[in-house]
Amino acid sequence: MFRKICGQAFEAINMSVGVISLSAIGLGAVAIFGGSGFLCLAKVGVKIVPEENAVQAINLGMRTTVGGAVGFAAAVIAAAGAANAVDKVQLEESLNSDTNSVVFKSSNSICCDDNTGLIYLYQIMKIEGCRNLNSKLIVVRMEDETHQKVVIYDTLYHHVDTLMEIFDLDYDEDKLVGKAFSSQNPNPWEAVCEFVSFHNSILRVKSCGEFSGINLETCVGCRNLHGANKILCGIHPFGWDSSCACPDWQSDGTRVYFPYERQETIDKLNQDIKPNKALLLKDDDGTLTLWDNHTLRRFHFSWAGILLDDSDRLLELGTHAQLLSYVQYFAVRAIIEFDYSTKLLNFAKQLKGIATIDIENDTINVRTNYCPHFNNHINRTYRFRFDGIPLYPYESIVPVELKHNYNLATFIVWLKANKTKLVK
Repeated sequence: MFRKICGQAFEAINMSVGVISLSAIGLGAVAIFGGSGFLCLAKVGVKIVPEENAVQAINLGMRTTVGGAVGFAAAVIAAAGAANAVDKVQLEESLNSDTNSVVFKSSNSICCDDNTGLIYLYQIMKIEGCRNLNSKLIVVRMEDETHQKVVIYDTLYHHVDTLMEIFDLDYDEDKLVGKAFSSQNPNPWEAVCEFVSFHNSILRVKSCGEFSGINLETCVGCRNLHGANKILCGIHPFGWDSSCACPDWQSDGTRVYFPYERQETIDKLNQDIKPNKALLLKDDDGTLTLWDNHTLRRFHFSWAGILLDDSDRLLELGTHAQLLSYVQYFAVRAIIEFDYSTKLLNFAKQLKGIATIDIENDTINVRTNYCPHFNNHINRTYRFRFDGIPLYPYESIVPVELKHNYNLATFIVWLKANKTKLVK
């Protein structure tokens, strides 16, 4: 509050100085031109005022003009400086305001003794349009509080090149944005230093070129590594050379991982669900994607196995079901093929006056004229396979009420319940 009052007072004083300076420049210019005019008239014999007075007027006008110019220039410079100061204050308040939904805090605010044994997810970001961060690559972790999200961050500095090597990004630092890693250290700077140090031995081996083409990254942190730099494995001397995770990898205890962060864990889960047309993929941004190749639906989880808020979900598993429940569901799911094309006449009767239904190009098409906000006719076509599975489960025209339970049967029920909104 005091800073704000002082700023307002400075602004008022600075504006007054600027106005006075401009007035001085104007009066000085009048004196100069007036005195010069009187001197010219005196030289041609017309003496209105004594020449001494005209010279004095010119000298006074010049001093007044110079003084006004200096004062105005000082006011402009002061105003620019004040504007920059205000910008910094506003930026600081914007980043740290308790009323802001996102609050940025430097890693300097994190005490080194704050380690609680938790596993934190760190992500690499670039904040555009923020003068304080200047579009630099930063490493952040987020904390969800009651009314805001707290972002603890630090600049990556000289670790950028090493991180590009670790993530194998061909030295394109923009591709680092979104990459994630885990750590038990609550301080972003210390966490990224530990992460880089953890991979240093493998990076040194790769740099010598002897093991090019072998996926040594899967060996990092394995208890089977030995030797001076812990880069040799008694079971696989040249590293694991398969696309899947090494079956002999065992943690040496130097790092603690999220339950579903390591690729070998994902591979084991896929053994159970692949026969039922499902596939779990690990993403580098700290998430997992569970693909249902039968229904064309996808479900997103964190490396901790928690279903993300914006993900699709299986209603039959409940709101709080996690990854393992989904894996168990797909492991035992029985796929029952049913041909809804034989029910087309029955559906047509149910949808009379609401929508039309027909078969085209081996798909069941349901066509409606629907607009909930305006009395306009908008043609919309919903396409389903013969087994009732939608061809495009996530297209924008899918009713919001059905976003987690959308198929031909549920859609027809929805159409009949909302027939007042539909115009044939």
